[in-house]
Amino acid sequence: MTREENNGQGALNRRQFLRRVGQGAAVAAAGTILGDAASAQAGAAPPAGDETRVVHSVCLACNAVCGVRGEVRGGRLQRVSGNPYHPYNMAFAPIDQDTPAADSLAVPSPVCGKCHDTVNHTQSPYRLVRPLKRCGPRGSGQFEPIEWDRLVAEIAEGGRHFAHIGEERQVPGIKELLSDDPIDPAAPELGSRRNGLVFVTGRLQTGRQQFIDRFVKGAVGSANRIGHTDICGLGFRMGNFALTHGKEIELKADPLSAAYILVFGANVYEALQPGINTYGALMARRQAEGSLRFAVIDPRATRAAVHADAWLPVRPGRDGALALGLARTLLDENLCNLRYLSAPSAKEARQRGFGSCTNAPCLVIVDPRHPENGRMLRLKDIDPSKGGQAGETLMVLDAAGRVVAAEATGEAVLEGKAVATDYFGNAWQVETAFTMLRAGIEAHSVETYAAEAGVDAAELRRVARDFAAAGTRGAVTQYHGAGNYICGVHAAYAVALLSALVGSPDMRGGYLKGGGGAGDCETGLYNLKEFPGQRKPGGAAISREKFAYEKTSEYKKKKAAGANPYPARLPWFPFSAGGLSNEALIGLDAGYPYKAQVLFTYLYNGVYSAPGGSRFKETLLDPGRTPLHVSLDTAINETNIYADYIVPDLCYPEGHHGWLTPHAPALRFTAVRTPMMEPLTGRTADGRPFGTETLLIDLALRLNLPGFGDAAIPGADGASHPLRTAEDFYLRAFANLAHNTKAKPATDADVAFVEGNYPIADHQGLLSNDQWWAVCRILARGGVFRPYEDMFEGERFTRGIERYMVYNETLARTKDSMTGRRLPGTPVWMPPQTGDGADLADTDRDYPLTLVTYKRHLHTQSRSLWYSRAIAIVPDNAVEMHPDDAAGLGLAQGDRVRLASASNPDGVSGRLHLTRMVRPGCVAVSFHFGHTQFGGTALAVKDAASVFLGGTAVADGDRLVPRQAYRAGINPNDVARLDPTLGNTPLTDAVAGIPDFSSTRVRVTKETV
Repeated sequence: MTREENNGQGALNRRQFLRRVGQGAAVAAAGTILGDAASAQAGAAPPAGDETRVVHSVCLACNAVCGVRGEVRGGRLQRVSGNPYHPYNMAFAPIDQDTPAADSLAVPSPVCGKCHDTVNHTQSPYRLVRPLKRCGPRGSGQFEPIEWDRLVAEIAEGGRHFAHIGEERQVPGIKELLSDDPIDPAAPELGSRRNGLVFVTGRLQTGRQQFIDRFVKGAVGSANRIGHTDICGLGFRMGNFALTHGKEIELKADPLSAAYILVFGANVYEALQPGINTYGALMARRQAEGSLRFAVIDPRATRAAVHADAWLPVRPGRDGALALGLARTLLDENLCNLRYLSAPSAKEARQRGFGSCTNAPCLVIVDPRHPENGRMLRLKDIDPSKGGQAGETLMVLDAAGRVVAAEATGEAVLEGKAVATDYFGNAWQVETAFTMLRAGIEAHSVETYAAEAGVDAAELRRVARDFAAAGTRGAVTQYHGAGNYICGVHAAYAVALLSALVGSPDMRGGYLKGGGGAGDCETGLYNLKEFPGQRKPGGAAISREKFAYEKTSEYKKKKAAGANPYPARLPWFPFSAGGLSNEALIGLDAGYPYKAQVLFTYLYNGVYSAPGGSRFKETLLDPGRTPLHVSLDTAINETNIYADYIVPDLCYPEGHHGWLTPHAPALRFTAVRTPMMEPLTGRTADGRPFGTETLLIDLALRLNLPGFGDAAIPGADGASHPLRTAEDFYLRAFANLAHNTKAKPATDADVAFVEGNYPIADHQGLLSNDQWWAVCRILARGGVFRPYEDMFEGERFTRGIERYMVYNETLARTKDSMTGRRLPGTPVWMPPQTGDGADLADTDRDYPLTLVTYKRHLHTQSRSLWYSRAIAIVPDNAVEMHPDDAAGLGLAQGDRVRLASASNPDGVSGRLHLTRMVRPGCVAVSFHFGHTQFGGTALAVKDAASVFLGGTAVADGDRLVPRQAYRAGINPNDVARLDPTLGNTPLTDAVAGIPDFSSTRVRVTKETV
């Protein structure tokens, strides 16, 4: 086969790619991206008036925090378009913030297809509007409505609440957890009994996050409010976490000014943060103008590949090898930015014209005799009289080879070894971080890295040269695919490192974090962070995140007995950004490191959304492992079907108040989410809507917890204010934002606009007139937004990070809790292996193909079934396979096939689609499908018509009438690899707790009728 034909072991450049798919297909693909995804229905809004209410808010169809403009008539959401004040809707160029709100309605502003379907999602007939209590065995789908006050009492107090269906056990309530006694008397470091409350959250953004934390952490005192960053994309974030020494988890290439972007595992035209109508649209426009080039590194040719200079079809889980091959090329061909890397301090870097420095020239203690071996050498190590911040100064070798403080010299040796003598005359071996970095990269040749990655070495070198040629305007954008797998930390670290090697961090067009919020929402006029009686959580989270195994009694007891303290019973993750929802359920399953009593799941569907999540069915079925399960959600889903209580929650057009700050890169703003319509859920006797805030407030009042009720919110004027409604909290947060950003008072016209359109205006009496007028200025615009140009001084990004780490001392001094081995402190090639060192390519050799998954541009996360427009356009998914693989297996286009794995040998059944856009040896399956709930299955729900929004349209007496189309397609997570060494729980990276999305090997066989 010729190189041009390409068998997936090399790479296609843009010319070859277009030849492969045909010019017509390329044009069609580009039209899809720029049409239905980026600018569909970007029309102006009608004038607000008696018939139409228009509200500026923030979308929650995905996590990208784009602005929206909702139009409501007759209490129903009619249409959603973009907010022209918001830079994400206007390609970083929004309208002037002084534009009157009424005038802004004439300005078209785009949103993506997912956002447009918000109307159908919010008003789905299968939405829950009343709380439910199960009236049959867990998982049976038998539920009955429960009155609000009784719901609150049962969850708070506990009791024999299921005796009426033959369950005599005592169900715990939150009340019995309100004790400072240790949760395990033999292991007091694990915290108090309060940690028996575990609150796992799905899609959660600032605002509601602070409200939930107020209850879980501040009022109850539990350490277990655990997010879902792990399944959302912890892998790539860990690369940035390592590069920034834990200061940031999101950095990306600047799409407005970059000259060359390496796109690793990021589906930029279909699913990204910032959203596709922002980031992807900017990339497409600038590529068409000739001002941007980029390469796509992905096992499948994403839509962006049609515009890319090259598609490098990397083997799944081998992004780190490819990145290190690029890094090796930069080193071998002297393409690294040595002037940037050798700058000893941020001050010197700025004088050289850079936005930041690295620790590349800084010295590392590499002497086993030293008690801090592996740590960066600091001034306090040489002179113990230097304390405080001065003592933390990093050390370098100056041009004369002397060990000096980094800030004390303008020139430092980048590569070298030395002996550092301390105050007491002790001589210690040290070497520069760059020396260690080079050694790790040069452990393998470019050819070896390319072979491991499954790409052509010559093409890899070409891409490296093109990237380096962009200088400080070359950067990386990585996402889910680049590191969400076992050994993903070092892979994503290698990817992030590439930007540092060319000097682009904190430079216009380079590698940038977000600019942060425009102002603080939690303090100012009102203190929403602190309150009388507030508790400080302690101990270890049940997910074992951000806690070292070596601090546990388990470890100490083994060591005291003379035994090898490794392995721990389950992995611990001290070097992790956290949000380990998978590990929370694994801990719940094992009762380790302690047994939890009460589980809340909030908009969380781990059984469906996590790879191997179906394993948690047995965890949630068992009252011994999950004594009480309360779900807050808009639907009955694949996870809360096992809950004891399901509390209906609001969709974002009805609530989810929040203050949202930008994703990377560059921009600075605080966007405000506020309701666009009145809630469709039921209400309490005093008129508050059923939902998260109402439940937590009422539980707190029932249990007499601090931080809620009267005198709960301290004011700057010395007064105290109540917290009895959601608006008591959120409207005061908006007042803080207005105060801290020195917002101008709104004009009479803008105040009238807000008061005539925004539901939150009904609560304006909570604020003084001056405060309300300032808040109206913000509400009318959907937030406070700063211009892109304000983030730079010349070429330098002003809100960046002072020093980036090519060697991470914390990572280097962390031990794998299962092996006891220290981890490498620089990016190195670590082949994906299970915790016991097994290579799945060997253990699963009978399953010859590797499974990858992805998201489509029209579909959302696990709630996509209610997006009826998206379902009409793309009603199911398929098993996508390269024609060469299909030919070898005797398969043809459209065949019904069975996808099976070692962990699910029975597999799942789907339709085969042949495409050369997937590398040979892989199969790709899009997410979103293969559901059983959300209205896809008949359920026995008493008085069902009163429970679901659609009433008799979806209910027949005590039965929910299903829509069979909701069960279309397959869920690739159902065949994901489990780890037999850890109780057949989902396969997870042992360093940071990253769930594995890229290592499952599968067999595809034709089904016979």
